[in-house]
Amino acid sequence: MGITTIPLVIGGQTLSEGSEGVGESINPATGAVLANYAKAGEREVNAAVSAARQAFDTGPWGRMRPHERGRILHRIGELMLERRDEIARLESQDSGKPMRDAYWEVDCSARFFEYYAGAADKLHGTSIPIGPGWTDWTVQEGIGVSLHIIPWNYPFQLIARGVAPALAAGCSVIIKPASETPVTAYEFVKICQEAGLPDGQVNLVNGRGSTVGDMLARHPGVDQITFTGSVPTGRRVQEAAASHAIPTNMELGGKSPQILFSDADMDSAIPIVAGGVFLHCGQVCNAGTRLLVERSSHDAVVDKLHAHIKNMQLGAGIDDPDMGPLVSKAHKEDVTGYYEVAGQDGELLLGAELPTDPSLSDGAFVRPALVVGASNETRIAREEIFGPILTVIPFDTAEEAAQIANDSPFGLVAGVHTTNLDKAMNMSQQLRVGQVWINSFGVGLDVEFPFGGYKLSGFGREKGLEAIGAYQQTKNVCIRHTR
Repeated sequence: MGITTIPLVIGGQTLSEGSEGVGESINPATGAVLANYAKAGEREVNAAVSAARQAFDTGPWGRMRPHERGRILHRIGELMLERRDEIARLESQDSGKPMRDAYWEVDCSARFFEYYAGAADKLHGTSIPIGPGWTDWTVQEGIGVSLHIIPWNYPFQLIARGVAPALAAGCSVIIKPASETPVTAYEFVKICQEAGLPDGQVNLVNGRGSTVGDMLARHPGVDQITFTGSVPTGRRVQEAAASHAIPTNMELGGKSPQILFSDADMDSAIPIVAGGVFLHCGQVCNAGTRLLVERSSHDAVVDKLHAHIKNMQLGAGIDDPDMGPLVSKAHKEDVTGYYEVAGQDGELLLGAELPTDPSLSDGAFVRPALVVGASNETRIAREEIFGPILTVIPFDTAEEAAQIANDSPFGLVAGVHTTNLDKAMNMSQQLRVGQVWINSFGVGLDVEFPFGGYKLSGFGREKGLEAIGAYQQTKNVCIRHTR
C-alpha cells in the first residue's frame, strides 16, 4: 500500500498538488513517513479566501433556516462516530497519542457538533426599550470568513472545537492544520462534505505556518482568526490580524498549577495529578506541570508519584501504552534540553535517562520526569515545556499556595485537591485562571463550559455558548414610528 497524499480542499475541489510542492507527515513512534501533503502557496491561499468569501456572501448556508443548518451539523457529529475507529487510528499514528486518547478526541469532536447543532436556532438578539415612539433591537450575524490555525497536539478535536460554533453562527471557514499533523484534517473535511455542507463553507489549506499561515492571517478577505498555539506564534498572528484590524481568539498555553492539600484523598489525587501532566506526553496546553504540595505531605507525595511514574510503560500510540512519543524528534530535542535545566534548578529524580528499549529507538520517546527542590522562580517552574516534566513545590498555608499558583506569566487552568469545601471555594476565588478543577483535572467530554485563560494564556473563550460570540457581529436596528 502506497503512502497517502493529503490534498488541499478549496471551494469543494480537491487539489492533490500545491504550488509549494509536497510535505511529509512522520509517525513519531517509528520515524516512518505516514503521509504526504500538498503544500499551498499564495495562489491557493487567494483561492481559498475567495471560495470562503463567496460561500459566506452568496452561498446557500446563509440562506438556510437555522434549524436546517443545525441538522447538517448534527449529521457531521454522527458521521464522526460512525468512522470513530478509522479516525482514532489515524490520529494516533499521526500525533503519537495512545488510542484511548485518540478515541476521546473523536468522541469530543462529535459532541461539539451535537452541542452547537442544538444552538444554531437559538442565537437570539434582544429588544432594547428606549421610550415611546421608538422600537430598537439587535441582530446576531455571522462575522464572515473565519480562519482556524490548528496546533499539532489535538488536531481533529481542535478543528471541531472552533469550526462547529463558527458554522453555527453562519460563518464560512478556512482550516490551516499544523504541518506535523495534517492527516485527520482531511478526514474532517470529507465528513463535512458527506454531511451536506455546501462547497466552500469549509476549506483546507496545508502548509507551513510561517508562510501559508501568515499569508492567510494577513489576507484582507479574512474577517476573524481562531488560533491555538505558543505565545510567540500567537503574537505574530495578532500582528498579522492587526494589519487589517480583525478580531482574534487566542488560546496560548500555560504552566498550570495543581494544588494538593494534606487532607486530600491521596489514593484518588495521585492518579489525577499524574494524568494531568503526562496526558499525551505532556503536550497539552493546560497540563498541570506545577504540583504545589502542602509541606507536611511533600515527601510522602513525592514517594507515591515516584512509584507511579517509574512504572509507566512507553510505546507507540497505536498499542495504547501509558504514554506515547512526543510529536517529533525536533520537539524531543527541545524537551530533553530541560533535563539539564531541571538539574540546575533542582533535583531530577526521574526522566534524565532516555528509553533504552530497541523497539523505541526510532521514535521520539522520552521518560516522564519528576523534579523536586526547585523554587517557583526557576525556569523549570515558569516556562512552558510541552513535555512530561512535573515540578513539585512545597507550601505551608493556603494563602502561600494561592500566591505561588498565581505567580506565573500564564493563567489557563488550575486544580485543587482537598476534602475541605471552604478551602476549595476560597482557592477557586483567589486563583487567576480561566478554569478551576476541584478534586479533578478534567471532566470527560467537557464541551459545555467555557475554556480559555488569563495573562499570557490568551483571551477569548472556546467551548460552551460563550464560544459562539467570537464568530458573531451584533447589529442594532432602531425605528422611529408614530405613536
